[in-house]
Amino acid sequence: MPAHAPAPPPARPRRSALLLALVGVATAVLVAGLLIARPWNDGPEGPGSGSPAAGRGTAVDAARMLREAADTLEKAHVLSYRGEFARDPGTATGFDLQTTPGGWGRGSLGDQGRTVRLLTAGDHRMAKADQAYWKGRGYSGALLDRISGHWLDASSDLPEIDDVTAPLAPANVAGLLRDAAGSASSATASKAQVAGRAATVLSTPGGTFSISDSAPHTLLHLASGSSPAATGPLPLADGTDVSVAALTGVDRAAFATAFERDLAELTTAVDPTVTFTTVGKARFSPCGSTRCTARFTLQNSAYGSAAAEASTDDAVHAEITIDITLDGRSIKRCSYQRTMAPSGSVTLICTAAYSAATTRDHTVTGRPDAWARAVPDDELARLRADFAKGTAGGQAA
Repeated sequence: MPAHAPAPPPARPRRSALLLALVGVATAVLVAGLLIARPWNDGPEGPGSGSPAAGRGTAVDAARMLREAADTLEKAHVLSYRGEFARDPGTATGFDLQTTPGGWGRGSLGDQGRTVRLLTAGDHRMAKADQAYWKGRGYSGALLDRISGHWLDASSDLPEIDDVTAPLAPANVAGLLRDAAGSASSATASKAQVAGRAATVLSTPGGTFSISDSAPHTLLHLASGSSPAATGPLPLADGTDVSVAALTGVDRAAFATAFERDLAELTTAVDPTVTFTTVGKARFSPCGSTRCTARFTLQNSAYGSAAAEASTDDAVHAEITIDITLDGRSIKRCSYQRTMAPSGSVTLICTAAYSAATTRDHTVTGRPDAWARAVPDDELARLRADFAKGTAGGQAA
């Protein structure tokens, strides 16, 4: 009686242009009502003509505004960013992100005419999109069906997620503000209306910061600079140009609810770097007119760079099913969860009971299917507990 092994794993999708690589020319901060822009220590007759005392005093004001804005930002429980980045010169990609002081965030961006959702939780970087998007990225076959509409571990295939999320973590932005305060004497200043508030726009090599004139001084707008520092806080991705707001009240509660819902969905999050194949031939024994037992041995393997990086400590958390049919009719599904070593194998047994006429021959087939979870149950429980603890403690992880 024949046994059908699964089709060979799909070829690893060709790595296309960086999905989230924030590459391009730095854009100028977009603000309304520009009135004046000049170095802090310049007088009316041109650069360097202002008195040293006046220049130092104005620079002190700039440094104070930047530091106070950093203090205010660090007290926010959740920050919201809305804006764009330059993926290629002359183009802009819109995105939104809500993130906590610890860098746990959710949001989305537009790519290839589709919406890609983002989720960062602890060390996990996840993405979710529809089937058309992933097909455009080169995925096909069973893996395409598996990841469509589900969270995907993006740490290996789309590591550029960090380019948009990590620099905008509130702690990192506060660090950029403090660095700018340390070199405030070289900043230029503009007056503007930003989000309906009077603001001072401070342009520095590390970024352009729109700070509210009213106390407490608050960061209202943020743009990448022309010469980010080589050390210190992470520089903003090229072309970053975003509005900034603290979520409070109902909006903050809505973020927490949505984030917890996203975490719950990680039960079906896929690690696309792991594939499974059958080893040897399937065995169907004993089999008779009332029952049949199928035995399959499956082995996992990782793609390319993921295989090179795997260690004996990197367990594979496999979700496996075996479907048994009688004359093409489904009669049994066996489901298993197995923790496997990298490149390890496991043998599974599935027994189906049925009633078959003895006057003719029958065909029993078995088909195994397996995929690797990106977040196992124990890790997911820890993430949910950490987020709940952070929210209750006022830091939202």
